[in-house]
Amino acid sequence: MRLSNAVRRSKLERLTRNTVTMVECEATMERIRAVVSAELLGLPGSLAETLAGKDPAFIQLILERAIHKSLERLSRPEIYF
Repeated sequence: MRLSNAVRRSKLERLTRNTVTMVECEATMERIRAVVSAELLGLPGSLAETLAGKDPAFIQLILERAIHKSLERLSRPEIYF
C-alpha cells in the first residue's frame, strides 16, 4: 500500500512539473501571433518595392530568410522584469 501511494505521488509530481497552464499557453500563443503577424505577414513597403519584378527563386530565398530569423527570435528566452 505504501509503495502504491509512493508511485501515485511520484506520478502526480511529474504531471505537475510537465503541465502547462491555460494562461501560459494563451500567453505563448499571443506572443507567436504578434511576431508572425508583425514580421512575416506585414512586409515593409521598401521590401515589397525591392522584390517587385524579381525572380521568384530570389523572392523565395528572401522570404525564407525572414521566416528563419523570426523563428529564431521566438526561440530566444523572454526576459521578464
